[in-house]
Amino acid sequence: MGFWGKKKHFERISVDALQPGMHISVAERWLDHPFLLNEFTLENEDQIRLIIGLGMTNILWCSEASDAAPREVIADRPRGPSWPDLVSQARKERDERRVKADESKKSTALAAKAYTKASKELRNAFSMAYSSPKVALEKAMGIVNEVAGAFSSDQEISIVLLSDRMAKSNLHTHSVNVMLLSLLIAKARNASEQDLKDIGLGALFHDIGMLRVPDAVRMKEESERTSADQSYMQLHTDLGTKMTLNLPDFTAPARGVVAMHHEHYDGSGYPFKLAGEKIPLFARYAAIANRYDNLCNPARLEDAIPPAQALSRMYKIEGSHFDQPALASFIKSMGVYPPGSIVELSNGALGLVTSVNRSNTLRPLVALWQEGVKPEDAPLIDLGVETEVKIVRSLRPSDLEPAVREYLNPRARTAYFYSKAVSG
Repeated sequence: MGFWGKKKHFERISVDALQPGMHISVAERWLDHPFLLNEFTLENEDQIRLIIGLGMTNILWCSEASDAAPREVIADRPRGPSWPDLVSQARKERDERRVKADESKKSTALAAKAYTKASKELRNAFSMAYSSPKVALEKAMGIVNEVAGAFSSDQEISIVLLSDRMAKSNLHTHSVNVMLLSLLIAKARNASEQDLKDIGLGALFHDIGMLRVPDAVRMKEESERTSADQSYMQLHTDLGTKMTLNLPDFTAPARGVVAMHHEHYDGSGYPFKLAGEKIPLFARYAAIANRYDNLCNPARLEDAIPPAQALSRMYKIEGSHFDQPALASFIKSMGVYPPGSIVELSNGALGLVTSVNRSNTLRPLVALWQEGVKPEDAPLIDLGVETEVKIVRSLRPSDLEPAVREYLNPRARTAYFYSKAVSG
């Protein structure tokens, strides 16, 4: 990670002393420079030509963050006649990058608006489950039909990371997340439109029985629950199933998700200890989505683990609990670096994966940390387009300097919604 987030000392030097490996800042020219970041390590001579072509005569250099020292200054270092063209082309690419970033931000804003609407409707539906079951189901089906319709269309769907800062109930955030992630698996497994609706409805209501479990029990860390607490928690599948019986036209496949999303493929789950294909297919999909979201968004946020680590744990440690083809489809759809992953790039920059490029999951959309820039204005890099940059590794929040951690790490519960793919 080098020196990202740490306070650095810069000194001013001549641009004629630059060479690859030197860490520089062009923040003073932030309005017109064509580079992705204000601060970066020089990788090649073309970047130096760009700096000189901008008309800069001196620049800020950080020795402790550099791999190379200034070269000997050559008087009247020659300027290539094509350098103005190099600058013009770089600025054109910068402008194109900004247009794509604006499109991505608009797409995310639309997804956030749709998510807020869906979350509000779900709260209303849950609150009316007993008093007005017919209206409750209509509200829920409104959400499901819209989302399942998008997943069943030919358009490319991507899962977009949102920060649900206004969420007052983890239950509603979790329910929407599990619906989205279950539908992602189902789409990858070529489910029909009706199947998508059944899966979506079941996943949306999978934890409705939790409304009957006291918060004092629900919010306890798993290791702190007594055997009585654990038995109460496990009752939520039965309580939820009974609640769906009050909802007219709640389909049997959807009810199977509510009843059996905690069954394990190896027979170690509950409530019936079913194994293998005795567990309904849609419940197997929801079991994967439910576990993933519980690992990334536990009741106590301090217990959360990074998305990539959650996938690794599910595959390597808990693999026997899940339908393997469905788990493989989920991992492939979420990518090596799922939305919410904090990553280090080959140019040394740090960022947060906000959306996955389904045509190349190794090259997602990343919001970059940049000192002095507000998080909502963070520069976006589409690694599917910026092919000269790649992800080096996934990081834990604890690996980061405090300033970077606060900037990149979502501070509220992580929420997902769908959007048209931003690239690919």
